[in-house]
Amino acid sequence: MEALLLTVYFLVVIYVLYQMALSLEDRLEDKVIIHVDQAFLTEQTQAQLSTQADARHITASTEQRGFGGSKAMRPVVNLAFDPHDELPLDSPKLDELRDMGLDDEGIRELLRKNIAIQVSPTGRQPLRPVSYLSILIVNETADAQIYINWDRSSLEMFGQGNRIIRATPNMPLDLTQAQIFSMVNPGQSMVSDVTVEKNYVRDADTNQVKLARPLVDLKERVERSQLTDPTSSQKNIQPLYGLDLMIGLKRTTEPDSKLINLLVPFSFTLEIEADQIALPPLRWLLHHFGRRNRPLESLLWGRQQRQRR
Repeated sequence: MEALLLTVYFLVVIYVLYQMALSLEDRLEDKVIIHVDQAFLTEQTQAQLSTQADARHITASTEQRGFGGSKAMRPVVNLAFDPHDELPLDSPKLDELRDMGLDDEGIRELLRKNIAIQVSPTGRQPLRPVSYLSILIVNETADAQIYINWDRSSLEMFGQGNRIIRATPNMPLDLTQAQIFSMVNPGQSMVSDVTVEKNYVRDADTNQVKLARPLVDLKERVERSQLTDPTSSQKNIQPLYGLDLMIGLKRTTEPDSKLINLLVPFSFTLEIEADQIALPPLRWLLHHFGRRNRPLESLLWGRQQRQRR
């Protein structure tokens, strides 16, 4: 009986350690966070609007939003037309919103129809290659159009500007030719994937253009980065890349000469988290029975210093 109890005891201990190891492995998979500098985005966008006489009826703001029923909340820049217009007094939602405790300014903010621009990935990310930046544009207005000029947009990495290319089903062989503007009409939305021009190559076998390398490899960036001190309260945040998106705005009833040009600057940083603490038994379990079934480096505090290439 004692032998049986000891056997059951050790099996339970091993099972608990295994579950702890799997939980630790999941946490180790997501070790970086991509941030958007929302204050910079709002300030620079609004400054451009304020210096254009025809654009002073538009205001820029940023917030966290989810689209399409997604619970994931990501940074969004909103462009609102005539934000200070009074709401109609007969709006059926007014009484309901006032009962919720909202004042008139809060109601205007809630009911305001914006053009929203969101760039991903952002937030907590696994250590993986990121092939593209995904640009989502949602036009909630009733009478405004937004144009996206891909050739006048750029992506900055390591202090160098790069022309961006919008991924399309049939990529042209000559990427140097001008790209067609994209337009999002009232009530419509658009999602486009972009990367830099130099990441494409021509496949000699298929005579088609294909993506040869990712935009950024987060695992490689972490390996080449300064180590995160887990005993320090200071965060390890480093520049990642910057997207300058050139757009045009106008009312549907206005001529093209009234088009308002705006360079929307998304600045991204990478926060590298410290490794979690792990006991030797957990390290052994992860090495032999982890989901990825491979040796994991640095399960103790801090990663081992790798020789810089």
